[in-house]
Amino acid sequence: MAEEVLVIGAGPAGIACAWFLEQAGIRYRVVDRAGVIASTWASQYPTLRLNTSRFFSHMPGRKFPLSFGIFPTARQYHDYLERFVDDHQLNIHLNVEVYRVAPQDDGWYVESSEGVAWYPAVVLATGRFSYPYQPPMPGIEQFSGQVLHSHDYKGAQDFAGQRVMVIGNGPSGVDIACALTETVRLPVYLAQRTGIVLRPRYPYGLPKHAWMLLAEALPNRFTHWLDHKAQEAQYRHVERSGIKVPAPGQESGAAGTRGPELIRAAQRGQVQSVAVPVDFEDRTALLADGSHLELDTVILATGFYPKWDYLDIDFAVDEQGLPVREPRDFPVYAGYKPHTGYEVEGHPGLYVAGIFYQGKGAMFNFNVEGEIIVQQIQSRLAQMPDREPSFVPEMA
Repeated sequence: MAEEVLVIGAGPAGIACAWFLEQAGIRYRVVDRAGVIASTWASQYPTLRLNTSRFFSHMPGRKFPLSFGIFPTARQYHDYLERFVDDHQLNIHLNVEVYRVAPQDDGWYVESSEGVAWYPAVVLATGRFSYPYQPPMPGIEQFSGQVLHSHDYKGAQDFAGQRVMVIGNGPSGVDIACALTETVRLPVYLAQRTGIVLRPRYPYGLPKHAWMLLAEALPNRFTHWLDHKAQEAQYRHVERSGIKVPAPGQESGAAGTRGPELIRAAQRGQVQSVAVPVDFEDRTALLADGSHLELDTVILATGFYPKWDYLDIDFAVDEQGLPVREPRDFPVYAGYKPHTGYEVEGHPGLYVAGIFYQGKGAMFNFNVEGEIIVQQIQSRLAQMPDREPSFVPEMA
């Protein structure tokens, strides 16, 4: 029998959806254009660690091995995902390109490299890191050195002896700048626009998630206070090291970064904060104050953006460019505030997972989203007429 649900994307969000679909006994198929599961995590640089702790970052029903420590590395996380998929024998098909998803007969018509099919439900689980984002940058095309996105950064060893600028002070930009201090010609230039908020990885001696666990066990009158104290912890007087911080009343465009490594590197003169260049020429970056920096490589740690170019529909997006969800009441996950589920507004049977990063972090939310989406799909299938899904394979 053909599958009832298509999940597009075999990253952690898609894997979580597959696990909950398996538990519910719903026939499903997961497809991904890459040749490995969780391809974003498969090729990350070796120093990358999860920003969220082990307490809330594991897949359903399986905690991380103790050897992973509090903040697992990207490589540990990917190995863990591969074992999880293998052990549960999830129905995942790799090297599959989805060309078109369109509404048809109260369901969804899908064209892919596997063929054409009709499904009662489709889950978009490609996440918000599908494509590297490069903002407009005057003169960057005239730079004769190497330009690469952080997506393509594999380790500091590739830049030994070079003069390097990292543009972007989010978690990846900070992590890469600090790692480069081991191999490149110092200083590493960290180009900042809005400044950065640096937070301790272990506020008051414990990881943030440990404080959240403790807060949940306390009476309600203490929960908010304790959570607020852990959330607001940050390093003070960071600007004294030369690192740009947000002006009073200004919010940083970068996510809060954890750990003291950048402060130490800046104090030692290994990392130097500079403004984002206003122009490039040959191997030179021109700054707004008129100064020039000679460079060999520019690394763009400028983030990613989601892309659903295969969707043959119009859909509303929020201020972050993410699909607006259907405003309808639905059973909620224990401990979560009431919300509306994950069906895309105006498009019954189309769901989105892996793009909501608030609360306890992305990995925890993947599990929450997967469980709620499957509950919504169960409700939808129970109300649909008895039409079997169909699949026509691509002819060789």
